[in-house]
Amino acid sequence: MQQTLEDFYKVVRSAGIDISIADSIETSKTVELVGYSNRDTLKHALSLSLAKTVDEKQILDECFEQFYSFKSFQKNKGIGDKTAGDGGDGDQSDDQKSAADQKDPEYTGEIELAKMLIEQDKAALAQSMKKAARESGMTDIWLFTQKGIYTRRIMDKMGAQELNKEIVALGKGDGPTDSALAGKLRWAQKYLFNEVRNFVEQQLLMFGKTTSQTIHEEFLKNTCLSNIEKRDFETMNKIVRKMAKRLSSLYSKKRKRKDRGQLDFRKTLRNNVAYDGVIFNIFWKMKVVDKPRILALCDVSGSVSSYSRFLLLFLYSLSDVLDRIDTCVFTNTLIDVNDIFDKFPVQQAVEKIVYEFGMSGSDYGNTFLDLKDKYMDKIDNKTTVIILGDARNNRLDPQTKVMKLLYQRAKRVIWLNPETKSFWGIGDSEMLRYKPYCNVVKECNTVTHLKLMVDTILKISAQAA
Repeated sequence: MQQTLEDFYKVVRSAGIDISIADSIETSKTVELVGYSNRDTLKHALSLSLAKTVDEKQILDECFEQFYSFKSFQKNKGIGDKTAGDGGDGDQSDDQKSAADQKDPEYTGEIELAKMLIEQDKAALAQSMKKAARESGMTDIWLFTQKGIYTRRIMDKMGAQELNKEIVALGKGDGPTDSALAGKLRWAQKYLFNEVRNFVEQQLLMFGKTTSQTIHEEFLKNTCLSNIEKRDFETMNKIVRKMAKRLSSLYSKKRKRKDRGQLDFRKTLRNNVAYDGVIFNIFWKMKVVDKPRILALCDVSGSVSSYSRFLLLFLYSLSDVLDRIDTCVFTNTLIDVNDIFDKFPVQQAVEKIVYEFGMSGSDYGNTFLDLKDKYMDKIDNKTTVIILGDARNNRLDPQTKVMKLLYQRAKRVIWLNPETKSFWGIGDSEMLRYKPYCNVVKECNTVTHLKLMVDTILKISAQAA
């Protein structure tokens, strides 16, 4: 029964509900208490243990009805009926006519599958098919292209090859009974194939429910952001928010040392004054992760705006693990856009910024002069500066002196360049001149690259705390 429960967890996960190891252990204990005798009780127990929202409860109920409903071999027609196969259109071969003329030929061979088919033992066939499906790894089916593979695997596990040999041997027999039995087994074999194929399709609907969506999301994660089509923006926004949520849950927790480590002597004495110096309550020092302060400078010119869009969405989705986010965008001048993020939701603010300030040519030199005049005094050794841009300056003065000053004042300077490294320094690219004044310079043109870079920033901050 535990294996059946594990298979059910796979179905629920494929429907988009996250089930942790702790959830599965707790649910298994709950099912052990309520048992399997009452279907409604089991359904409510699983729903209470696994569903965390109203929507998840509805999804889980649907999964339960799918998983614990077995529809194979439930038809009223007999296994040997001519309508059971694919060719039940009235046109019969000699073997089929012979099988129809004979009534219930007796099978005396040793093939178990043939016995079940001739005896029309649907319960035994269903049990054999379930066993064969488990041995074939049916729960790993993902794609519709796998239907034929798993259908053949289950048929072979049930003994289809031995059945074929038996049918051939009976067909070569001299007596009419052997011929009739061979014809009846052929029809029964077609019936079995149809039932197994339908069963595989049902399993695909359960275990491969969100596979196409998952494959598409994985493709988008590693696709160059400039190639993302507008119709995929909503999906990309969901991907970014999901990544940010995982990073947030990982780095937002305070690291504490409870009842161990270094004694907080002052706090211990202060809280035990009322006891005349007798120490009843002992306090230990806690270690808290220092939240990094971010200054983001994003190029929103035509060639880079799509990258800036998702970086800003990523950063503002991490507001609970970042102490402060100051955001400026630029093409040829530096523009403070913090007020836009204060007034509008993150996604709407990003769209508004790209639309209003983007699409003109870049001037990094003039942008850095604006940075020196407006922001340099606010940058200190707690500030991480993230610059997202291709460093293409249209052959204007790059103002590398300002970059050097920025490097000296900030905690770290990180430059994310959407172009591949082989293009750095070619044409009007000033990347190689800016690189010495950066702590980190990375090629960054997919959402996966963005996630890894933000993860690195948070990890370094946590280690330095």
